[in-house]
Amino acid sequence: MSVAQAVRLWGYPASSRDIDDMFVRHVRGELSALPWSEEELLAESSTITTHLAALNRRGWWTVASQPAVNSVRSTDPTFGWGPANGFVFQKAFVEFFLSSADWASLKDRLQAPGVRAVVCFYAGNAKGDLVSSDNSGSAAAATAAASTNAVTWGVFPSKEIVTPTIIEEVSFRAWCEEAFGIWDEWSRVYAKGSPSATLLSGIRDDYWLVNVIHHDFVDQQALWDLLLA
Repeated sequence: MSVAQAVRLWGYPASSRDIDDMFVRHVRGELSALPWSEEELLAESSTITTHLAALNRRGWWTVASQPAVNSVRSTDPTFGWGPANGFVFQKAFVEFFLSSADWASLKDRLQAPGVRAVVCFYAGNAKGDLVSSDNSGSAAAATAAASTNAVTWGVFPSKEIVTPTIIEEVSFRAWCEEAFGIWDEWSRVYAKGSPSATLLSGIRDDYWLVNVIHHDFVDQQALWDLLLA
């Protein structure tokens, strides 16, 4: 994407509120692309648009998400996939940037008794720090002890259960580095030392990228009730 295209899409952000507005417009379908995605949201996201907009208005900027789905037919026009006569399932998850202060508060909630048993999370920053619900912050632990979370799976006649989408620490760690690099790329759209460049660089240095998965796929509101409480 050219500098002119980037400015046309995202303007000259001067405050975090400008970033809030950009992300809200994207989840509402009013903005065609973000620096992290050159595509609009999938149709399935229409069921959680209100929740995503609320998170983004809070300053928790969402870059990936999916709703919970419990035993929907594989021919469903929105959620279906795979062979006919099957059933598909999804755990709700959301991935977002948030300030270090907000992350400190959210981390305490995610690790509270009664919550930590039903969620899994991964969180990283531009410095390379990583915290997860596995308590495995080192690269060695990522391969030895980290969990693997199937968040989409399907059950089909005469087939083993199919799990096309998983979230795990190794892949999150790699994506986290790339995601924070995009803040750098975006800041270079603007003149060095300008308000927009300074804002974006500061966000990169302070913010965390967090992925939260809720294991209760039967309760479609569980993840959103937890995060928006």
